Amino acid sequence: MSYDNKPECITGQAMADLSTQQYSAVALNSSGYYNVTATRGARVDGILQNTPAAKGRGALVAVGGVTKATVQTNIAGLSIAYGDSLINSTKGYLLKSSTGGTAFRIARAEEALSTGVARALLAVRITNEGPTSTA
Repeated sequence: MSYDNKPECITGQAMADLSTQQYSAVALNSSGYYNVTATRGARVDGILQNTPAAKGRGALVAVGGVTKATVQTNIAGLSIAYGDSLINSTKGYLLKSSTGGTAFRIARAEEALSTGVARALLAVRITNEGPTSTA
């Protein structure tokens, strides 16, 4: 599916080489740098849009609207359907929110993806819905 809009973005600095992390979930750390989150379901600030190749390089982060995101469905057999809430994985990929926990929901799927995919790009709408009683 294609979209005729650009996501709302902000800029900052990368914590490290994020050149392989384009379209991954990132968060602003206590030092003021953007980095891929390493905790499943943790709060994230947005989706990285570019490929900063070193610490201190510019990071363009989508914080609203529709964007591509790296997703996975090979965890616990969770396929993704249109409208599903998504949380971040330990690698910054997005995955379907499932039951049990209090994960931070960052986006909703704008298209579907079948079970068993280790890594793919999917259109998502950034919602920053925050924590929920399901993770």
